[in-house]
Amino acid sequence: VVSDDQEQVQHQIERAKIFREAYPIIAEVDLYCSLFIYEGDVPNLMITAAEKGYEKSMFSDADIVFLNQGRSDGLEIGQVFMVVEIGSQIGDYGHLANRRGRVHIIFLEENRAIARIEKSCGRIAVGNHLVPFEEKETLLGKDIGFEAYAEGVTGPTGTILYLERDYNQLGSGSWAIIDIGEEAGIQVGQQLTIYKRIRNPRTLAVREDLPQIGVGNSVVIDVGKRTATVKVLSCWDSIIKGQTVQVK
Repeated sequence: VVSDDQEQVQHQIERAKIFREAYPIIAEVDLYCSLFIYEGDVPNLMITAAEKGYEKSMFSDADIVFLNQGRSDGLEIGQVFMVVEIGSQIGDYGHLANRRGRVHIIFLEENRAIARIEKSCGRIAVGNHLVPFEEKETLLGKDIGFEAYAEGVTGPTGTILYLERDYNQLGSGSWAIIDIGEEAGIQVGQQLTIYKRIRNPRTLAVREDLPQIGVGNSVVIDVGKRTATVKVLSCWDSIIKGQTVQVK
């Protein structure tokens, strides 16, 4: 006799997918506090000092900061900028960057400005750069799950370049950078399956004779020309660098 629980488990195995009710699959924190690849030249506008710099090295909401450009550079009272921490180069794609919050201009001189922090994401510091702020929309949707195996897939395929905070592995709710973007047709809101390859336990060589195994589902939260940032929506195994991502 098969119990109701056993039937439910068997049904889930046969479908080989995970389903959830609608919820904000792209939230404000994903839009304004996430990591991405900064393509192009590093912006000139930056934070050079802070009103409370003598008290602390990291600044938060309502703190006052000083900028290295002013009226002669086109700045205006009330302008809003995204604060970006720009780090090391990632291959030939660009610089690793993290969104750290936003500021607005409250005072101007010819060659310098003062701004107030409106919203911080944990660590705004002297040396952070500023880029024009763009309002983005959150996205309500469903985690449409992932196939157990890569079979008959024809969409764009890429790999995971970088894991949030340079972790060795990630789980649900974390961010990662992949090596495909606008040039491959990737768009914000698309869901991508994450696959892993089976390896020989002795040599660690990839078993090319075996199919890729679906380990998780992700959603694109930011897109550049050649890269994109994804958020892991669900997974049954750890997400690691080098795994394959596939548009559904």
